[in-house]
Amino acid sequence: MRPVPWWAVISAILAPFFLLGGLLLATARQSASYNSTRDTISALGGLGATDRWIMVIGFTCMGISFIVFGIGLRPAHMAGRVVIVFGGFVSLLSAFFPQPVVGQSQAHGLVAGAGFVALAIWPAFAFRTERAAPWSLRPTASLLVTALMVVLMFWFATELFNRGDQIGITERFLAAVEALWPAVVAVNARQLNPAFAAQAQAIADKPH
Repeated sequence: MRPVPWWAVISAILAPFFLLGGLLLATARQSASYNSTRDTISALGGLGATDRWIMVIGFTCMGISFIVFGIGLRPAHMAGRVVIVFGGFVSLLSAFFPQPVVGQSQAHGLVAGAGFVALAIWPAFAFRTERAAPWSLRPTASLLVTALMVVLMFWFATELFNRGDQIGITERFLAAVEALWPAVVAVNARQLNPAFAAQAQAIADKPH
């Protein structure tokens, strides 16, 4: 088994820059009525936003980054790679189903929600149990970070459904962790232990 290729590492590192850079630029273009603590990220890419193209590009590039990362995450279990590729695809798709000026878009809510869920749970499907596996792909790290993201996701969902005044900040916490963890995994798994590589390749080559 080969390590994570350089292009997947770069892609994973770029994902949080696309998200956070888009957030900063798009927020700066909004009127004083927009509140980052209260208002959603989706509103920045909605039809009523000023220069919504900024977040459209941000969502699109971030989604592509996750897809490329998932394709290159060779040391992980295939199930986890499929989940994060799906998460990247629906995150990208959410940019093209914007929130309307008034009310909500069910299509946007569906794809954005699917993206948040997939990007939160993929580590739980990607971990390896071999002792020589990268620490970021071991069960302890993978399940702990998944638990953290699930807690953040439920916090965000609670604020959203209760129309709380911290919807924006909870969504930003969740999105930041989901965007940063792939970069950690990519950098860590890039330096693949030869013993793990040989063991994992033997398992992959074993007839089923």
